[in-house]
Amino acid sequence: MSAAVQILVPQPALPTVKKALGSLPSTTFHTRPSSQGGPRLVVSSLDTLDTPKGRTALEDLLLAFTGKAGVAVVLFEAAPSAPGLAGLGALARLSGQARQEPYIAPSRDAVRRIVLSRRSGAEKELIASASMEDGKLVVWSCEPRRFEVAVSEIAALAKMPADVLAKFELSASGSRLRWPDADVDINLDTIREHADPEVRREHQARARQEAARYAGAIRRLREERGLTQSDIDGLTSRQVRRLEEGDTIPQIETLRRLAAAHGMTVDDYLKELATRSGKSSRRSATRKSARRALVR
Repeated sequence: MSAAVQILVPQPALPTVKKALGSLPSTTFHTRPSSQGGPRLVVSSLDTLDTPKGRTALEDLLLAFTGKAGVAVVLFEAAPSAPGLAGLGALARLSGQARQEPYIAPSRDAVRRIVLSRRSGAEKELIASASMEDGKLVVWSCEPRRFEVAVSEIAALAKMPADVLAKFELSASGSRLRWPDADVDINLDTIREHADPEVRREHQARARQEAARYAGAIRRLREERGLTQSDIDGLTSRQVRRLEEGDTIPQIETLRRLAAAHGMTVDDYLKELATRSGKSSRRSATRKSARRALVR
């Protein structure tokens, strides 16, 4: 269900912002907060910071939120020029007023993604923009929030040649980053897992729960095929025992070895585990765990 999106814009920047964003469904523009608190998204062009009138208008908007929940500030270049010294000083002050880092959008499409994500409440799930900086993948969510993770920490990217790594695409909706030459896709959930320790702990806890759920299915399928714990090529009997007791989380290479020992593909093996888990939702959950393992 789509929701209406309200955007706060400093009065001097209103024509520029409207022109830049174009026609957006269910979107309204306001130059002052409403008495009910109003929207928490402020959008302006960077050149607004270079004039006293523009700086005052933007800072006055943010003052209305003093002592309240932080407001998202999105700035973009209306023309190919960086802000002057006065503008840079204003930008530094904005960080303190908004209580979070203002987002400097690299394109108008990034701003549109941020606005449109609010229609479906998906700002924490979608990517506004991404870049490679000194061996790190820097991603801004549509909240907007900055995430940074070393490429070497993401298995699917770690061994990718530099020229291939540099050629990534962001889907129009912001749902995923794709490296077409390597056939690799990554979503914001994967980035958060590596960049945010709290998210990583949550994912690990869910993964442990998932491991416990289908640990018994691994054992039952092995026994049905007449295999012993020492019959899995590439795994010790101790490793298999720990899998079947739910003590360890099977990574994709482990799943490949288990599947091979059963004379099955990984996909077919996961389907069989789903069947033996006794829950109709197990197939999608199990396969999701395996896909997550591929990009760790």
